[in-house]
Amino acid sequence: MTLLEEVAQLLEDLGLGDYRGDGSLGGTIFLGSLPQDPDLALGVQLYGRGESDSLNSHDEPGLQVKVRGPRLDYRVGEAKAQDVYSAIHGLGRRTLTGGTWLQLVIGINAGPVPMGRDVNDRPEWIVNFRFDIDRLTANRS
Repeated sequence: MTLLEEVAQLLEDLGLGDYRGDGSLGGTIFLGSLPQDPDLALGVQLYGRGESDSLNSHDEPGLQVKVRGPRLDYRVGEAKAQDVYSAIHGLGRRTLTGGTWLQLVIGINAGPVPMGRDVNDRPEWIVNFRFDIDRLTANRS
């Protein structure tokens, strides 16, 4: 299971949306970019951060949650983005579904950042985090 899948499942477990790992219709949490529908949706993706240690299993990947809201009510998407920040910032000391140890999640910004509107005039926000995780690999313990 990838880290993105684990985070998508975590978002669902926290009541922030519906993740369909099998790709079936009806979900609201997606890996990578957002599909055309539904209007209210969350996309999780990794982004580059600093260098990793080659000897221990601790990593600090950057993770971004993109939130899109309906065109006619700006408040809906903004509230969902704030819910994501409130639920994840400061969360830690738990094992994610795929076995990754989540030590701590830190919000990079002081909350959601508005990103303007998509091509269908729907408002979008991003919420950036640093995930402090431990994942064993063949070369690190």
